[in-house]
Amino acid sequence: MGIERFVRLNLVLVPVLAVTFYLFADYLPLILLPLGVGYLTFAVLISLAWGLSQLSMSLRSS
Repeated sequence: MGIERFVRLNLVLVPVLAVTFYLFADYLPLILLPLGVGYLTFAVLISLAWGLSQLSMSLRSS
């Protein structure tokens, strides 16, 4: 899977996971909390880096 596809997938997946963790925090096993927070952090950082890279490339080409 390429980075662009990963970022596009996470545009949908990250908000769904965040809302799910918020709504069902009392019912989820404790091990899922750090794994979920780690994945959300990783996905947001990768998406931000990719977005800033795309923005930088578009500014250079114009």
